[in-house]
Amino acid sequence: MTSPTVRVILAINFNHDGAAVILREGRIAGFVCTERRSRLKKHPGLREDDLDELLDQAGVALSDVDHAMLCNLHNMDSPDIPALHGSDLKDTWFEFWVNQRNDTVRIRGNDIACTVNPDHHTLHAAAPYYTSPFESAAVLAIDPLGCRAFLGRGERLYPLKRGYDDWFNANVGYTSVAESLFGSSIVGAGKVMGLAPYGRTDDFDAVDWKAVSNFAELIALASANPVTLRVGEKELNATLAYCIQLGLERQLSAVLDDLAQVCARNNVERNLCMSGGTALNAVANQACFLASDFLQLHLHPACGDDGTAIGAALWHWHHVLGNPRLPHATPDLMYSVRQYGRRTVGAAIAARAGDLIVREAGDYLDATAQLIEEGATVGWYEGASEVGPRALGHRSILADPRSPTMRDRLNAKVKHREGFRPFAPSVLNEHAAAWFGLADSPFMLRASPVLSDAVPAITHVDGTSRIQTVGASDSPNFHALIQRFHQRTGVPMVLNTSLNTKGLPIDETPAEAIDTLLNTELDYLVFPGLIVTKPARK
Repeated sequence: MTSPTVRVILAINFNHDGAAVILREGRIAGFVCTERRSRLKKHPGLREDDLDELLDQAGVALSDVDHAMLCNLHNMDSPDIPALHGSDLKDTWFEFWVNQRNDTVRIRGNDIACTVNPDHHTLHAAAPYYTSPFESAAVLAIDPLGCRAFLGRGERLYPLKRGYDDWFNANVGYTSVAESLFGSSIVGAGKVMGLAPYGRTDDFDAVDWKAVSNFAELIALASANPVTLRVGEKELNATLAYCIQLGLERQLSAVLDDLAQVCARNNVERNLCMSGGTALNAVANQACFLASDFLQLHLHPACGDDGTAIGAALWHWHHVLGNPRLPHATPDLMYSVRQYGRRTVGAAIAARAGDLIVREAGDYLDATAQLIEEGATVGWYEGASEVGPRALGHRSILADPRSPTMRDRLNAKVKHREGFRPFAPSVLNEHAAAWFGLADSPFMLRASPVLSDAVPAITHVDGTSRIQTVGASDSPNFHALIQRFHQRTGVPMVLNTSLNTKGLPIDETPAEAIDTLLNTELDYLVFPGLIVTKPARK
């Protein structure tokens, strides 16, 4: 049953990875990720000017909003935010007031019907399910708060009581390992995944992971005969990272085995959707999916709590209001709404004119492909920024995947991060299967073996790579650039990492991209039709 009154939904995530979305007639009309605008990584909630930006993107006023979803409000606080920024940052939020019944929120004098703190894992699950092409699917939401499963049928999302939290503890263990090794759970988990293969050992292949019940037992297991890796002044226990990664994969496989049986008993198609912060673990995603009985996998690029705002709006529109499912094209999931045109780019360049050398390039795609072929590191900036934490070809640093020295050079001179951390390829989808045995992975959330030794810069120590496949309709200019590089080199991919430096969110504006060029040893920055560099050092 559809609602004749609700047409515009505002959904806000107040937890870390603050974000907000406006859904109009079931379509995303505006999206804001707070950290991209505040430049404070993991910034929770939404500020006044972020709300202004969101409304401007969507072309609506607050008086047009029919329902507001207030997600993770005061009940999902992470100690990492004060540790990172010296404050919980709640003082930066826009002003609002919720009535005693929690059914109305007042924002700037507008009283809006609202839902406060809908179930967290339901919101995680909703983002991939409602954007998937599946009529029915099993949906799994895993993060440090739990492992919860759902069945999706049509417009409805049904929670399952499976008791996974009784024994699934690798989600919590992963955060503990991240804190132990890198001082933070919410910014360290990705580092743990990258470090894990350095600590590989056959000693743990037969471990019963249900018997590892707490962090102390995990530490004892990994410390008996550890493989260590020196990073700066610190000696990292890589075996600890390997243990928790292996434990995650074993436990996730057990969950997927159970879920596949649930699907069979309930006549649900063998489709799988995954979300929650744990679904950012591309290695576990692909390994466990391949080992399962599921046939198709769909993920949303915003697996973290930024995606709960999107999930909340879609869940209310479809599950609560009963509106029919809509098809979602891949680019609509990958990129936000706000684009920065040539005028904004020109103003940013003019503001730093004395520090820059700028040349116009009619065929800037071929010129960029040549620069990459010749060994340059190139910032690539176009269109709207990416949704989620991975650069997908609009705010990227690109380089030659064939270079045996490029990984170390990028880590040390441009990204300013740990030397063990790997880089990903963006590969033409039509060639992906031949190079990686995998196609249709547009969000950089699945890792697979590299089937050639010709691309060492994107090959991790375990022989895998977290790939982004690029279709012609996903990002036409980015696809065309990779085609030009392929024509020049015979390699249908480029190395792709996010356009930012250590500790900062992905660059949002042209001015921020220029700052990255000027403050690192990045060689070039490319805007559509323009190639920007710095004067040679004297």
